[in-house]
Amino acid sequence: MHLDNNKLDQVFKDFLTLKKLRRTGWQLRGIKEGESIADHCWGVVLLTHILSSELDIKLDRNKAVSMAIAHELGETRIGDIPYTTLKYFPNKREMENAAINDILSPLSERTKKEMVDLFNEFEDAQTTEAKFVKAIDKLEMLITAAEYEHSGYSGLKDFWNNDSTFNSLKHFPELYSYAKHLLEERQTRLKGDIQSC
Repeated sequence: MHLDNNKLDQVFKDFLTLKKLRRTGWQLRGIKEGESIADHCWGVVLLTHILSSELDIKLDRNKAVSMAIAHELGETRIGDIPYTTLKYFPNKREMENAAINDILSPLSERTKKEMVDLFNEFEDAQTTEAKFVKAIDKLEMLITAAEYEHSGYSGLKDFWNNDSTFNSLKHFPELYSYAKHLLEERQTRLKGDIQSC
């Protein structure tokens, strides 16, 4: 297939949008210059790549990394919808599917189908790869929340008191253990802050 430079321009402009859009959950809690969606995606891709070879699990590492790349692509067009507003967007998945199809429309059907299939597999969370990337997605968020709190931000307790976050990690005991470690560090830090007041 011959690549049309003008069509590629549009695809790449869409991709670059992920670098400009801030993660809404952090902004709602007063972190105005928080990570972009692209920053989050990079964290998920990196952790997926590294931890998939460190844990004693059987999965297709290349597929998991590709899924991590695809998992937020639709947000290029629909933006970052935070957890607290999901109930108002019952068709979020369909919206993201449509966005991915639109974004990739200048490319081959093969490329578009591959990315849409990866996104849908991630959303279905039935395969080991999808469950793993879902867990990594939550773990990356907790690591980022801990870093923001270390930097002096507060008001992030709902990130830590969310059962769905920790439940997705339970499929992988080592990841769950690390998330609990982060939570325990946070609790110790908060106790220290109370005692020093």
